Amino acid sequence: MDWLRRLPTALLFLTRGGVLSVAGNLSLAVISVGLATSLWLYVTDRENPKEVQAFNSAIPVKFVNVPNDLAVANASETTVRIRIEAPKGELGGLRADDFSATVNLGGLPNGQSNVAIDVTTPNGRISVVDVTPPRIDVTLESVRTKEVPVTVTLVGSPQQGFASAGQTSDPGTATVSGPESLVALVDHVAAEVNLTGLRVNVTEDRAQLSPRDIRGGEISRVKVNPETAKVTVDLEQREFSREFVVNPAITGQPADGYNVGGVSSEPRLVTLTGPLDVLQSIDAVRGIPTDEIAIGAARSDVVRQVQLVLPSGVRAQGASTVRVTVGIKAAKGEATFRIVPQVRNVGAGLVVTQAEPVSVTLSGDLPVLQALTPESITVIADANGLAAGLHAIALQITPP
Repeated sequence: MDWLRRLPTALLFLTRGGVLSVAGNLSLAVISVGLATSLWLYVTDRENPKEVQAFNSAIPVKFVNVPNDLAVANASETTVRIRIEAPKGELGGLRADDFSATVNLGGLPNGQSNVAIDVTTPNGRISVVDVTPPRIDVTLESVRTKEVPVTVTLVGSPQQGFASAGQTSDPGTATVSGPESLVALVDHVAAEVNLTGLRVNVTEDRAQLSPRDIRGGEISRVKVNPETAKVTVDLEQREFSREFVVNPAITGQPADGYNVGGVSSEPRLVTLTGPLDVLQSIDAVRGIPTDEIAIGAARSDVVRQVQLVLPSGVRAQGASTVRVTVGIKAAKGEATFRIVPQVRNVGAGLVVTQAEPVSVTLSGDLPVLQALTPESITVIADANGLAAGLHAIALQITPP
């Protein structure tokens, strides 16, 4: 157990020796660290050298320390361009948010002043070498406040057939403040509500309020209080749709001997959209007429692309034209002809002394019948094997 009693003394001795060794070589340690750091910086610079180039994004200018009773009415520039120096490996990942461009307006008087722009970055490895422009003109004006109405501005169109029936906002007025020349231009604050494709009432609990002039142009550098409003837009259905049959308007008559065989349209039905009272006034049985289709003297089908004749305030879904086909067919009828039969195969030594004419009635297309002549119809009486005398013979009739 004697070695345990001597252990504290031994540890004290070793510790004392180590401290004395470090103290004796402190200058050497400092030199070593300095050389290592220099070597690291040299190697890093060789592997990732710094480059100077123009930054590809504009940096927005921020105004700081604006006097309490003044506001920025105008600035000759609101963004700046910069050139930077940075390690080559870091240039590609930089964004505009990595820089801050500020203009210190503290202590400036009412009116225009030319002030410097200060661009900084929290990244110590990046340096800003040039700012364009380095200075800008800033105009300060006295702050003015006034109350203006809230106007609901509708954006987009609701579903077809629907429209706004009214809108409300809460509150109905708002306070605008800012440079007196800009506040003087504010006519109202607008709360935009998007109605695109909607068919039900809309309520926006926090519609953003934007200061506008009398023509609706947005005015910047003006604050609105409150910044939002609760807006309600009521929608109502003002147009309806119904389906109607197409009723082609045919004028004239086909050529003599022809009739209208049928009328068809493609499409046969059309869907019309419009006010309910107008749609209800259309005769559903008669349907929707078309422009006139003349068929005078026609001998074949008549095909036309014609417009629908629509009531005022009504429109067709899709095309407002239809393809109409009027079928023209020959009329059927009968025609009677008096024809003298041709007697054939009369026996030797015999002659035909009498062949009474017969009536031949044909039926078919009237235009064809009207063009026939008795000579175009063949009636034959076969006298083969008959002796002299009066005979009744069956006739062979060959129509054209």
